[in-house]
Amino acid sequence: MTTQKPRNKTRRLILRLIPVALVVLAISIVWYSSIKQVKDYIYLHDNYDHLEESIVPQMPLEDIRDDQAVIYFGIHVDKIYELSLHSRTFSADGSLWIEWDTENQKYMEKHSIAPHELLKLVNQIERWDSVFEPTTAEPLLLSAGRYYQRFKFSSRFYDDEINFRRDPFDSLILPIVVEVAPGVMSQKYQQTLLYPHHHQNGFLGMSGTLSGYQLEGAILNSYIHQYPSRFGEWYQPAFSQARLDIVYQSDYWSAFVNWVLPLIIVMSVVLLSPAVTGSMGDVRLAIPSTALLTLIFLQQAYHNDIPSLPYLTFLDQLFACSYLIAMGLFALFTWGTNVYTKAPDDKKEETMERIDRVDVIFQIASVFAVATVAMLAWFATFS
Repeated sequence: MTTQKPRNKTRRLILRLIPVALVVLAISIVWYSSIKQVKDYIYLHDNYDHLEESIVPQMPLEDIRDDQAVIYFGIHVDKIYELSLHSRTFSADGSLWIEWDTENQKYMEKHSIAPHELLKLVNQIERWDSVFEPTTAEPLLLSAGRYYQRFKFSSRFYDDEINFRRDPFDSLILPIVVEVAPGVMSQKYQQTLLYPHHHQNGFLGMSGTLSGYQLEGAILNSYIHQYPSRFGEWYQPAFSQARLDIVYQSDYWSAFVNWVLPLIIVMSVVLLSPAVTGSMGDVRLAIPSTALLTLIFLQQAYHNDIPSLPYLTFLDQLFACSYLIAMGLFALFTWGTNVYTKAPDDKKEETMERIDRVDVIFQIASVFAVATVAMLAWFATFS
């Protein structure tokens, strides 16, 4: 009889350690899967689902008419800085240039359009603190009667398409959108189309990196922007625009260490707490309540860096599951403490064994709950 009790205690200890190992393993697998999924994420050139309905791809350059007015556009971003996910803004400095033919030049002279009036930065904000100016007083005359003008810009830009559903393992696309400005160059009149310059050979300088993100690349595409308003005119204007999308991926390891690892540690403590003997009711009750406060502070710190969202991020759903488990464990410990206190002295050992069995069942159920929620939450971001 004396050898049976140590054996039972060892078995109970093993049963309690197995769920903790499983929760660490499950979250680690989900984390590795999320990293692989994000790493395999490809920014598709032909996927325009992230754009507004009023923006459609422009026809390929080889399919346009010979008499179509075309302006060739190029851009180089020297540096990107002051990224604010909370306000969905970032700052960028760089150069852009345009090239046009003699026919376009005659049309511009006819309507008194200066080169710096040809374009506007669509998602530019804080114009009072921005720079957009030509590097030369007059455009350069190239061979074959073509004209060239380069501009320097420094501005703050707004990005309303940041998706936080996979946060903190998300991708980040920072757009700089340039559009033909004069109304006489809209679709109704002489539609002037913007196309990437054929001598464009790079988009970003050495300062194009962002802290906490890995630069994946950039792509320049052309679109037709159909405005939803007529602005008091009798026609609905549509303008050609060029969009530079700079693609970043979050740094997986820092995201894991900063946000996921603390959550794993807190939940490991929570799931280990049933190992405390059922007779120590006060100690058992203190663990899930302390864990709840810790989880709340962790989530508040997490949301300080992102804006208010109409949906839950991947990490938010892990927090929600953790709240439920901690609350469930607190209720379980309350029940166990009451049952053990009310049990007669000759039944206390039997009662404690019953409490221990329920604890193990709850541990195992919690592990599967966390793993299931994590997998469903992650794969739901791809739907």
